[in-house]
Amino acid sequence: MRPSTINNYFACTSCRARLAPASIAVCLIFLAAGITPQAMAQETDDGMIEEITVTATKRGAQSLQDVPFAMQAISGDELNGRGAVDFDDFFRLVPGLAVFDQGPGDKRYIIRGVNSVGAGTVGLYLDEAIITGENAQDGGGRQPDIKVFDVERIEVLKGPQGTTFGSSSLSGTIRYITNKPSPDQIEGRLEAGLRSMKDADMGYQLDGALNIPLVQDKAAIRGAIFYLDQDGYIDNVLASGVNNDETIAGRLSFLYQPSDSLSLSLMAMYQNLETDGPAYFNNIDYSNNPLPGLFQADVTHNGFEDELQVYNATLEFVQDYGTITATASYLDRDTTFDRDASLALEAFIGLPHLGAGRSVITQPKNRELQSYEIRYASDFEGPVQILVGGFYQTEERFFRSAILSANSNGNIEPSPTITLDRNVTTEIDEVALFAEVSFEISDRLTFTGGARYFDIEVDEVAESVVGFGGGAGGGVGPGLVFAEDDVIFKGNLSYYFTDDVHSYVQVAEGFRSGGTNDQTAAAIAGVTIPEGFGSDSLINYELGVKSQTDDRRWSADAALYYIDWSNIQLQDQATDGQLTFPFRGNGGAADIIGIELELSFRPVDGLDLGLAANFNQAELSEDNPIPTSGQNGDDIPYVPNTTISATANYEWPLATRNLTAFVGGDIFYVDSRNTELRPDNSNFVELDSYTLLNLRAGIENDSGWSASLVINNLADDDTVVDVFRIIPGLTPDGFIFNTPRTIVLSVAKDF
Repeated sequence: MRPSTINNYFACTSCRARLAPASIAVCLIFLAAGITPQAMAQETDDGMIEEITVTATKRGAQSLQDVPFAMQAISGDELNGRGAVDFDDFFRLVPGLAVFDQGPGDKRYIIRGVNSVGAGTVGLYLDEAIITGENAQDGGGRQPDIKVFDVERIEVLKGPQGTTFGSSSLSGTIRYITNKPSPDQIEGRLEAGLRSMKDADMGYQLDGALNIPLVQDKAAIRGAIFYLDQDGYIDNVLASGVNNDETIAGRLSFLYQPSDSLSLSLMAMYQNLETDGPAYFNNIDYSNNPLPGLFQADVTHNGFEDELQVYNATLEFVQDYGTITATASYLDRDTTFDRDASLALEAFIGLPHLGAGRSVITQPKNRELQSYEIRYASDFEGPVQILVGGFYQTEERFFRSAILSANSNGNIEPSPTITLDRNVTTEIDEVALFAEVSFEISDRLTFTGGARYFDIEVDEVAESVVGFGGGAGGGVGPGLVFAEDDVIFKGNLSYYFTDDVHSYVQVAEGFRSGGTNDQTAAAIAGVTIPEGFGSDSLINYELGVKSQTDDRRWSADAALYYIDWSNIQLQDQATDGQLTFPFRGNGGAADIIGIELELSFRPVDGLDLGLAANFNQAELSEDNPIPTSGQNGDDIPYVPNTTISATANYEWPLATRNLTAFVGGDIFYVDSRNTELRPDNSNFVELDSYTLLNLRAGIENDSGWSASLVINNLADDDTVVDVFRIIPGLTPDGFIFNTPRTIVLSVAKDF
């Protein structure tokens, strides 16, 4: 065991860092001075910082500087330069973005401190396709781990985006924008890399992309592939390096544009991620004996597999009066999540965990989602512009939870003994209409108002096939229905002090739909729970400013926000006097106040400096209905009060062979966080703050060859970032710490 990972984890305290008045003063100084950043900006040949073009408002391409709300965009070149392969490699660059991370394929994204159980609070998109994770069964918010390959940019929209992006964009939206086919010329990229992670065997990565015009200026096809084989660093009695990551992915895109006004885009993506076990280690085994090193107590194989298919078709018709866009998407996601159930069978039905009780609780899930949207974005000559659209989504889920016997090798037996088997079938239908109207009051002042009407219905039925212990189950349970319709609003006032100084005020609502609670699972546990829970919503009040100097060597961003979050979805507990059973309900309310700052500076040609920070206070503003689950003043879990990142990159020409060299580095600071609301909760742990240092260097030539060396977590910081419990109070606590020092050596060829 790494000794520094366990300091103070059982000496929990209710102390909380508060939003300092000095932090507010700093933000107000930026606002008053009109200094704002261009997030993750690229450089141009003439020494200026070049803005990234984004499509976040659904009104077509737009400069990041002109978007009238807080957002960041990270370019594909930036991601390649950092050796990024997934979310963990870039999220700390974005102020206000955090993560509740329990391993590959098991993440909950957090924007501006909005975090609770239930469906995701952050919308996730791949181009036009909705891929937002959901977790109706265990409350983890399992977002898909999209691998970063052949990506044009990643957009992070902060604050509720409900009027344009709908449910679950409660606190923001993350959009992966892929490189599109080009009918102009053949082009592509090949890259190969070696990955050396401390305490793990050597891994490697391969990826490539190829663009082929089919008809000059009319049609093209683009294909991209990705493969990652990264060994793990956690061992157990059955295997070593169980928290590995083996991912294969591919994407195929097609573009047909018969005229300047009409285009058809098709995209298909496949990704399969497999890991042999979770990423935690334990201090003790199931018999309370101490464990050495980075070792797990698990006595069964407990892998995770995530197979994802995404398809999209987008038709765009452009005229002088505006653009009509019609899009259809299909998502098919199959996951299988296994955990060790051996100790539970020993504790509850007396079967020894190394004998007849050795078992796996397996939870396969299939989710199919179809979504359709048609919208019109105007391009009128006058002061008024509109965006109107309609949206329809239908979703089907099938979830199974079963405890199956395992053999002495830890594998599920071919004909296993079943001591629990239940399933849940869910259907969700959503219809929505949305509209925005922008009125240019003057050549510098614009008001935008938006609204979205939504109607959601959830139908769910559960079946208990085998009761706990192996007896007959209770059969098919009652059909449950949840239905809701409502309207949410947004208002925005944007003002340009000069061509380079842009300020805005925004008030926006976000929502997350309610749902049902599994009655058959409660019956197995012998408790009574509510049939469902309601939606939660929030209002975000925001003041921001964006600007740059005339020579475009300096830019900055500042935003001050207050969030009023009500009827929060939370996890309650029902008990029969011995066992507790979790279910979803609604709580009280929370207040979140925060400041985001970002600076970009290019003092001399080739040198780029950046600083980003978020100061955030997120806490309950009233007691939950069950006060022991959360009280006024409790900090929202997994939300740091302060995050800071500093980046530097220097590029210069070498004297020989038309070579260019670059060096760079990042420092990330993440403040302490809590794992639970109540400090007196037996599961409450205060996670320590930590600092990470990354370095990178490389060379490239003018014929497209490049080589780079990236070292992430140079100091090998091993601070625990989460605590995993299979059954709280029964199974040993599992500790997840920062990814160990990783060295990536890669060679790439662009052509």
